[in-house]
Amino acid sequence: MSHKSSLPEDKNQIKIGILENDEFFLGELKDRISELKNVSEILTWQTGEILLRDPRHKSIDILFLDIMLPGINGIEVVKILSEKNENIKVIMLTNMNSDEMIFNSIKNGALGYLLKSELGQIQSIIDVLLEGGAYITPTIALRVFSSFRKPFGKPKVYLTDREKQILELLVKGKTIPLVSKFLSLSEHTVQGYVKSIYRKLQVHNRSELAMKVQEYSIL
Repeated sequence: MSHKSSLPEDKNQIKIGILENDEFFLGELKDRISELKNVSEILTWQTGEILLRDPRHKSIDILFLDIMLPGINGIEVVKILSEKNENIKVIMLTNMNSDEMIFNSIKNGALGYLLKSELGQIQSIIDVLLEGGAYITPTIALRVFSSFRKPFGKPKVYLTDREKQILELLVKGKTIPLVSKFLSLSEHTVQGYVKSIYRKLQVHNRSELAMKVQEYSIL
């Protein structure tokens, strides 16, 4: 199997891929990219599983990749692409600026991290990647620099035994009604514990929760 060079043979003929499950944002980004003179083709997918099964993804030069996806998330997708040594330049798309997500994306092979609210100059972003650089929007760059000023080491998180029990069930994919039934607690009580867990771990959803538990070996 032959490998593509780091730059397309004709810089005026590049292929862009977009992996995004929000149809409105997908349409907006596709419209912006289609206006660029050096883009010959735009391929789109709505899940990581579909992209990985589609051999056409191997022909793209740059992939705009949403992090929050149904099924495998964007960080897992970029990791798989990196492990396969597929020469695709990946820039992550997200509405969240979680430190863990930023560093996990970069660690797994992404060359950029872009807030959806800060699309900026798409042409400039593409040019930077094609010239061998990386791109991070200013808001994310500030988070990256700030993180280096934080003390090293894992944060200390103090959870009660009941919170740890509920956290373990949540990480295993149990819903609040199932946790309630399993522990013989009311859903209202379980919801209170879940809010406390989210607050202590400084997360906002299940995906962030699972990544923080894994990153810091909380359980």
